[in-house]
Amino acid sequence: MIRLLLAEDHALVRDALRLFVSVQPDMTLVAQCSDGSEVLEQVRLHQPDVLLLDLGLPGVDGLEIMAALARESLATRVLVVTARLDAASVKTSLALGASGYLPKSEDAEALLAAVRRVASGQIYVSPEVAMLFDGESPVGSAAEALSARETEVLTLVGSGLSSKEIARQLGISDFTVRKHRENLCRKLGARNAPELVACALRLGLRATH
Repeated sequence: MIRLLLAEDHALVRDALRLFVSVQPDMTLVAQCSDGSEVLEQVRLHQPDVLLLDLGLPGVDGLEIMAALARESLATRVLVVTARLDAASVKTSLALGASGYLPKSEDAEALLAAVRRVASGQIYVSPEVAMLFDGESPVGSAAEALSARETEVLTLVGSGLSSKEIARQLGISDFTVRKHRENLCRKLGARNAPELVACALRLGLRATH
């Protein structure tokens, strides 16, 4: 059972999200917040698997909440569900450790797929969000230092695939994928998997599948 905490200040959106979740046999809503100042306390109290987080909360902004979660090393994974569709918000959210980024314009099926993907330990970035990074130029010479295989791995990372999925798709071992990811993090200055996804998106790398 995926345990969810919902942080959303608009009542209609909150009710719709609660309804979507309530009819899913593998999900349960353990708490909900309408003010950002309540979120951290509720995460500590309920320890949900996934926090559905709107960035534009009153009281404390969603980005500040993610920074606080990272400081406390809380295990809850964050799926950002927001109307903010600018590249800066996406990059910052992923850099702060968000495991997913979903526009509010997406349908219920996309939301449920994103929740399940994030809960399973993977990264989810919607196609609409990924398109924000199309055409962006690589920054500096870091991308030029990547090998062909590293670029291939980074492209699949940008699509949210796990190391096991990448290994299966490329026909290589999990260990080899992990080493490629370590090298990519070192070369691109990424500190974690979400930041590596942000790098992939910034470089316009993602697979179509």
